[in-house]
Amino acid sequence: MVNKKNIFSAPYKTSRDWLYTPSTYLLDSYTPSVEEIFLPRTETKPCKLMLTYSEKGKASYQSQTFFGKIKSRLFTDSIRFSKGVLIDLRDYSPQNLAHAVMIHLPIALMAKDFLKDLGKGSPILVLPDSLPKYIEVMFEELGFDLLLTNDAVVGEVCDYDIDVLVGMRGLIPSILKSSLEETKFSKKIFKISEGMPKKIFLSRKDSRCLKNELEVELFLKEKGYQKVYMEDYSVLEQLSMVSLADSIVAVHGAALGVLVLRHIFTVKPVEFIELFSPAHMTNVYRVVTHQIGGKWVGVRGKLWPALIDIAYSRNAKNIHEGAFLDFEICLLSLERALLKVSE
Repeated sequence: MVNKKNIFSAPYKTSRDWLYTPSTYLLDSYTPSVEEIFLPRTETKPCKLMLTYSEKGKASYQSQTFFGKIKSRLFTDSIRFSKGVLIDLRDYSPQNLAHAVMIHLPIALMAKDFLKDLGKGSPILVLPDSLPKYIEVMFEELGFDLLLTNDAVVGEVCDYDIDVLVGMRGLIPSILKSSLEETKFSKKIFKISEGMPKKIFLSRKDSRCLKNELEVELFLKEKGYQKVYMEDYSVLEQLSMVSLADSIVAVHGAALGVLVLRHIFTVKPVEFIELFSPAHMTNVYRVVTHQIGGKWVGVRGKLWPALIDIAYSRNAKNIHEGAFLDFEICLLSLERALLKVSE
């Protein structure tokens, strides 16, 4: 017997926002000044998602990148499973917190609701055996059972098919709110947040680091911000700190994916300043900030010569080559962003 459920995600549209760039002589040859860019509106893509339940199915997958390029996948073994309904989340394997929270968790929660309507229990999440431990802990804290394997699994299966993966972003806040609000998990996260700083400067240790981090840290410390590295905290502390801070200045990165969890709490709007390497610009967390009712302002770091050549190239496929290189933030543009976000 096969049961199906179709879900449609309409586009989510943001208002216009401000982005500040380093002070240069490009606007006035005699007086350096910060460039203020009034960004156009942006929106998420629409998508269609179909959930399917089958009493006899196979949880197997083809490895895919985030953009859908398929790599062949060979299975040497097949495991028979008879303890519950499986959902295979090994596609777009969650190797960082943002993917786990913004892709795999919403799918798991929708599958849980779908199976509940069919009189079934919560799905068992099939994930790769290389899954980072902190992501495993997060799903377990959310009440899910996990099966970590790289093999095909045969049994009762809840499958999903989605036409545009990034289009699911329009659904995420409402899914999380309806499924996690006032749960043991949300109450635990809120309790942990009571001991966390409320004004944080989220920096990076290993890649896409700030060349002038100390300078930025001292500047922000005078404004009441505390510098933190996510690696120094447990996954639950990371979830509570980022999702429930009042003010955030952060280098763009995967740790910011948990911002979307703020939607499950009744708290004041967050003020968020996102620091970008000029080699890696994206609207992902700008959209999330609007979805959770917060205020977003961007700050773009200083360009370097090789990047300028790429940026003006007619073939810009290599624009992300420097995405993980260290970069520098102009304090004047950061100061302007702080004034704007607090208006």
